[in-house]
Amino acid sequence: MGILKKIGILIIILTGLFIIFIFHAEIFQVLEPILYKIFNEWIIWVYVGIVADFCIGGFIYGGGYSYIKRNRVKGMLITLFGALMIISSLIGLVLYTILTVIFYELLLIEIKLILLATMLFAFLPILSLILEKWFDISTFFEDIWRQRKDYHKLTYTVEEKGKLTYIHLQKNDSTISYVYDAVAILKIQEAFHKLRKNPDVSIALYLKSGILSFVTQIIRNFTSWPRTKNRIYRRIAKLKIAKNVCISQWTRIDPLFPDLIEFEEGSGVGIGCQLLTHNFMNQDPLTICIGPIKLEKNARVGAYSTILPGVTIGEGSIIGAGSVVVDDIPPYCIAYGVPAQVVKKIGENEI
Repeated sequence: MGILKKIGILIIILTGLFIIFIFHAEIFQVLEPILYKIFNEWIIWVYVGIVADFCIGGFIYGGGYSYIKRNRVKGMLITLFGALMIISSLIGLVLYTILTVIFYELLLIEIKLILLATMLFAFLPILSLILEKWFDISTFFEDIWRQRKDYHKLTYTVEEKGKLTYIHLQKNDSTISYVYDAVAILKIQEAFHKLRKNPDVSIALYLKSGILSFVTQIIRNFTSWPRTKNRIYRRIAKLKIAKNVCISQWTRIDPLFPDLIEFEEGSGVGIGCQLLTHNFMNQDPLTICIGPIKLEKNARVGAYSTILPGVTIGEGSIIGAGSVVVDDIPPYCIAYGVPAQVVKKIGENEI
């Protein structure tokens, strides 16, 4: 069931309950004793239940987290189920708190209105985000479950072309047709992990990209001080960042393979740059291209430029604003354009 259908069903249910409340309020009078107990007498126990649900979800998530190493599909399904339990408990916490304010009899109506206005202002954005992630993860869970038998039918080959690595999936007799199908993503992760010495096998690329997209969106929009931003990028996204690096506002880093990005000392990128270490947009819909990005010492990239996988920008080079860098740029050059071309050599002292 798609996200829009789920939202539509939820809206229909809420609308139906509202209509029943308007025209048949006596039905809810039968529920009044139960509502009184839930939102007055059992408050502590309900909160304990929500916390217990959160903890159980975390335990299941951790179990799936470990099981992925032995069985990627089953482990990921368990992990996602645990994540859904955690998110559901957060949704329940927010909704129950709001409903408790409404039905708690010891609160004056004026206090209820003030609390509700404050809570709606504070909780509505958070609740919207949590609901979006619930629908997002539940859809991914559904797709993996539907395609789970195709995972072992998929095979792959790896092709190295310079700094670029191409992972080609063979569908065989599976129903998978695109590299961004759910189990195709898991198979790509399996291949990529076998290519690396110390892979992180604990989390699906899709789930990892969702978490990183959320975190980096906060960083690129609200974190202004470069050292703070660099510290967060090192710890959360595993970027290789040396000293005196400037990553400007609204810079987008690759959400799947951010650890393939390296900034040497004194390098930096301007506002709105994009650094992409993977590419799904190949002629073969079952191929992904992966490659590192490296900015050598004192290399600078102008605002709103895009750097594609496998690119190294040489020491002291400068990329003009709005460029698309598809090939390596030698040291001490000025380059710009789509694609970026070297237009001038510069001396070390001209930087």
